[in-house]
Amino acid sequence: MSYSSLFIPVILGTSRQGRQSEHVAKFIVEQVAARDRLETELIDIRNIAIANDDAGEPLKDPQFSATMERADGLIIVVPEYNHGYKGNAENP
Repeated sequence: MSYSSLFIPVILGTSRQGRQSEHVAKFIVEQVAARDRLETELIDIRNIAIANDDAGEPLKDPQFSATMERADGLIIVVPEYNHGYKGNAENP
């Protein structure tokens, strides 16, 4: 029986200056890439240009959307703040 590979991207979910989660995300990408029949890539949200003042279709990044459609699953790396994940991008 032949199995095709799975595509599991890793999303680095913070754009904060001095973020430590970048090291974790890169480590996870290395670990996933080393597995047979798994493909991955690091998606850094710092590199996705999304307008903050609009809603709907104009907010979509075509490359990100295509990557999400191709993905068989996701690994999301987010920092911990006060024993939970961050609720918004405005307050550290």
